[in-house]
This record gives sequence, C-alpha cells and structure tokens, in this order.
Amino acid sequence: MSYADEMTPKERMQAIIQGKEVDRLIVSPLILNFASRSLNLTVREFCTNGKNMGNANIACFKKYRHDIVYIFSTTSTLAEAMGTRMYFPEDDAPQVETPFIQTREDLKNLQPVTPEKDGRIPVYIEAVKRCMEAIGDDVFIVPVIGAPFTTSAALRGTEVFIKELYTDPELVHTLMKIATQSVKNLIDAYVKEGGVPATVEPVATGSMISEKHFREFVLPYLKEVYAHIHSHNLPGVLHICGKTKRVIQCMAESGADILSIDNINLQEARELVGEKVCLMGNISPADGMLKGDPEIITTMIRDCIAKASNNPKGYIVATGCEVPIKTPHENLVAFLEAGRRFAQLPINLSC
Repeated sequence: MSYADEMTPKERMQAIIQGKEVDRLIVSPLILNFASRSLNLTVREFCTNGKNMGNANIACFKKYRHDIVYIFSTTSTLAEAMGTRMYFPEDDAPQVETPFIQTREDLKNLQPVTPEKDGRIPVYIEAVKRCMEAIGDDVFIVPVIGAPFTTSAALRGTEVFIKELYTDPELVHTLMKIATQSVKNLIDAYVKEGGVPATVEPVATGSMISEKHFREFVLPYLKEVYAHIHSHNLPGVLHICGKTKRVIQCMAESGADILSIDNINLQEARELVGEKVCLMGNISPADGMLKGDPEIITTMIRDCIAKASNNPKGYIVATGCEVPIKTPHENLVAFLEAGRRFAQLPINLSC
C-alpha cells in the first residue's frame, strides 16, 4: 500500500516550524554525494562543478521526492577555502591531503573566507542557486557546512589538533575563532541565495573528545553559530555522527533546534534531551542502507519511529549519517516508502 503525500516537502517543513498540523513526520535520508548517481556522475565530477552538483540534486529530488535536499561533498570545504590542500578521488568524497597550519607561523596567514571567491565555495553557491530556481518552491535547499571544530581540525590535521586540546589550547582557540567567523560568512552567503544552512561537527563526536573538552572548545563557538543562524530567523541543525551519548546534553545546549544523531539509542536520546530539541536519525547507513535490504530497513524505521515519534520537540526520520554512495536504489526506495508509511499522523505502527 502506498501513501500519497498531502503536502509538499516545503509546506510540511513550514507547517512544523510554525506549529501547525501536518500529514506526517519529515522523512529525510541524508542524501549527499549519493545524489551524483542520479546523473551517473563520478563524485569528482559532482563536487567540482556547480552545474553538475545542482543538476544532480535536482534530478535526485525529482526521482525520490525526499523531504530535504542537502548540498554537500565534504566537511572540509571551508578548510580547503582557507588553505588546506584536498585530494579528489575519482569516485569518493574529497579528503584532506595537506592541512594548511603546519606551524604557528602559518596562523599569520589564516583569514576567514570570502565565500564568493575562495576555494570551491562558489561551486556550492551555484548549486544552491540552481536548486532554488528549479525546485525551491517545493523543498528546502539545505547547504551543509563543516562547523568550527571540524573545520579547525582540517586546517591543522585532526590527530595533531586533538592532541593540542591538551598541549596548546591557545592555538586551538585561535583556530576556532577564525573558523567560526568563516562559518558565519558562509551562512550569510547561503542565506542570500535562499538556502537554509545546516552544520556538521563530526570531529566533536563523543568517540573522539570528552564532555569537558566539548564544553571548553566546541560549545561556545556553536552557540555563536546558532545565534547567527537564528538572526536570519532560521532553525539551527547540528549533526554529529559516531557515539554521542557523552556529548548529547552539550549538543542540546548549543542553541541548535534539531540534533541529527547516529550511534545512540533514540529512546535514551529522547530521555536525555527530548524536552529541548527535535531529534533526527538514526537509521544505520552501513548495516541498513548499504548492506541491508528493504525488510531490514523497514524494521529499522519502524523501530526508530516507535522510540522517538512522541518526542516533545519532534522527530525527523533520517539516516544516522550520509547515505553511502553505493547504496542500492531499492534500499533508498524502501527507506522512503517505509518512512512515509509509518510516519503518517497520528502514528499507527500496525499499519
């Protein structure tokens, strides 16, 4: 049995933001580099050309009708625009090759980005423009930004940067201040084009840093970022993958309105922070989307909705992290069909 939507994705999101009734929960797998498959592009072709990135996301939306269109290729885009050298595999996400900050002297040459001209940011801006023109009336276009801590790690090198939380906190804070200004500059550039920016902070996962370090080196700057997003009258979205149990309460204090989470029990997350934020996630990208089958994915979605659909601040049906590039088409179709089926309001998991 198929379930026909009564609202467009944009109407649904606007109604939720305004506290109005909707037909169902938002169903939003994190389709990022996977969008390249809709035009049979390699990831390199997709992420180095704004026309390709925009057109692929347009084609992907028309194919799947997911509730949010994300514009993204790597969490290191800001760092690249600030001087970090990237490596571009033919058909995988770009990777850091040489961090910009090799010595303290390099800090003198570090400047916040000018989005209109630095690095590959113009590629993303063009993609946002194209999506806004083609499908912006139907769906929110959400460009994804590497948040300050993750951007700083890509500027310094993640392993060295994490060690310097202990050995050189002054350098860490210096990087964080400049990275935060870059994030704010990029937010402004995307909003100007009609985008609704979201931020990702994967290096700040509880798998890598303690709650103490999160509070000292991450939280103050995230608060600044979300205050800036709110100044545009937009909701703040924070995604952190990996194990987030020991930092999730900090995440909820950041000012973000929506927490996109990965490796944590949704019921436990709801009990810890559900009074403060909307929750989003956490269907397994690997065991579900990539390696699973439609039956496994349907079970995962039903389980997540059972645990989180009654969260006081709401719940968005989503993958815990990026939909893998090699995800089978039928698995993504199964995700969307099961999401729409079980997310109908009022929730009825026996349907």
